[in-house]
Amino acid sequence: EEELSSEIDKLKAAADAAMEKITAIGTVSLDSKTAIEEARAAYNALTVTQRSLVTNYETLTAAEDSLKVLQDAADKAAADKAAADAVTEKIAAIGTVTKDSKTAIESARAAYDALTAEQKVLVANYEILTAAEASLKALQDAADKATADKAAADPVIEQINAIGTVTLD
Repeated sequence: EEELSSEIDKLKAAADAAMEKITAIGTVSLDSKTAIEEARAAYNALTVTQRSLVTNYETLTAAEDSLKVLQDAADKAAADKAAADAVTEKIAAIGTVTKDSKTAIESARAAYDALTAEQKVLVANYEILTAAEASLKALQDAADKATADKAAADPVIEQINAIGTVTLD
């Protein structure tokens, strides 16, 4: 009878140790990974009979599920930040806007437009892109006006040159 009682105590002790590890998890955060893994290892080391004595197993599975959700969110946040950082760098690389900046500006705009809404919020220098686009448009408009003015002036210049030498005769 003592042997049986001793054996039952051993079974309960191992189950109790696993339950303590599960309880020790507490509120799940990204820092809970080690505690969750230790609790899982303790539970997995139990026999089927010992596992049946664990009364807080659902706490362990809920903690594992919560940790997965937190890790997925952290991974997404890191990916979003990396994508936004790449666009931020493209925008910063535009520099001083000249007529030759068109490719860099269009590349930065295309990269920005390809971001998700969550990623766009993380681009800290978006206003630089919009200002660069406005500056480029102003430069292009000025160049177009100069071209149009020259086109209008050229026939007049030709007519003036066709006059030839002006004399009083």
